[in-house]
Amino acid sequence: MKDRRAESMEKIGKLITSRIGRGALLGLGSGSTMAALLPVMTAELKERKVRPRWVPTSLQIQLVAQGLDQEITAIDRPAVDLVVDGADQIDADLNLIKGGGGALFREKVIIGCAKRTVIVADERKLSEKLCSDGMRVPVEAHPFARVPVAEKLRLLGGEPKIRLGERGFPLYTENGNILFDVGFEPIENPPVLERELKSIAGVVESGVFTPSPVEVYVIQQDGGYRVLSKN
Repeated sequence: MKDRRAESMEKIGKLITSRIGRGALLGLGSGSTMAALLPVMTAELKERKVRPRWVPTSLQIQLVAQGLDQEITAIDRPAVDLVVDGADQIDADLNLIKGGGGALFREKVIIGCAKRTVIVADERKLSEKLCSDGMRVPVEAHPFARVPVAEKLRLLGGEPKIRLGERGFPLYTENGNILFDVGFEPIENPPVLERELKSIAGVVESGVFTPSPVEVYVIQQDGGYRVLSKN
């Protein structure tokens, strides 16, 4: 018997897939939610005889997609038709914190060129403001700039910590950069902080996302879901 979360994922996956047409170029976010949602979507696409091309944002999700016999490609035109991704935290205005898996740079690029962005997340990811309940903002930075970037993050009111791997060494992204996980007070103005973080020399990208338009599919504990949107 399917658990209630799986029921929600199946309903959401089928609904998202119903709006995907032939020849679509799709952005594929990373993480456990996408790894669980992708089999539902690909089964439905196969049923409809629709075979899109996928642009993965990490090796993790690329391997999942290839295991499902999906076509993998790069961004080969100015816009992708749809991005489907998860989130670590979502505020009342549908701003996001992403990057817990370290793929924030590629996720930011692909969302930035998407015609439509769909976020799928458990209802526990919802919060009135970003950085509530101890949530930190991932910031990807070039290793050469480690010290000045950390200092400038502090000047913005942040508390930066370098993300470490299991052996205690700095964890490097697939782009060869390091990650800071930065604590802030609950964020009053995410678009402003997003710009301030990106303006620091040596910062590649931040985990503050302010996409618009965006649809958020919220997975509910009772096996249902609800949709929030910002145009």
